[in-house]
Amino acid sequence: MARLLADQQVEKLQAAPGSKHFRATVTTVTAGAASDGNALVKVTYRGTEMPVADYPDSYSPVVNDRVLCVSVDGQPSILHRGIGFP
Repeated sequence: MARLLADQQVEKLQAAPGSKHFRATVTTVTAGAASDGNALVKVTYRGTEMPVADYPDSYSPVVNDRVLCVSVDGQPSILHRGIGFP
């Protein structure tokens, strides 16, 4: 099952535009669950929920935030939270 989910994640990221930057929605925030005491975050992109590798220390993730991500080694990293979406 874990392998299937990992394959789906890779397929979704490979389908992203060539730059591997993509917009996603924060769907899960588990406060204090990361090894460094910060929140563990998951985002949804094209219907697939994926764990986030990291995010800026200046960002406090909130469910339903729209974020700009980049794929690094097959995992999304949040670059920033966007504002002003229609």
